[in-house]
Amino acid sequence: MHTNITLYKQIYPCQCQALSELGFKSLINLRFDDEMAGQPKTAELCQSAEQVGLSYRHLPVDGECLHLETVTAFAHLLSDLPKPVMVFCGTGSRAKRLYQSAVVSGLI
Repeated sequence: MHTNITLYKQIYPCQCQALSELGFKSLINLRFDDEMAGQPKTAELCQSAEQVGLSYRHLPVDGECLHLETVTAFAHLLSDLPKPVMVFCGTGSRAKRLYQSAVVSGLI
């Protein structure tokens, strides 16, 4: 695992301040809106993140079908965003799979 990248499960708007205080600079959300009841909308997360100075990107990923274009887009985000970066999805599984795919593909 790269020291500037953390893979995690769902985060909530109320956690953005704490994430900023922990030193994170960027968030990448891999979730689609309305995947599960109770998950915050992308717009809510983006607003909360930006209010505390975090860069926020949304790259919705289908956990069943990972395309090279998606893996490449992910690698570009990791390259371009301020570090450290937290990458999250509903359970953390997609974040792990996408990260591993980028590593195996030699993109990060």
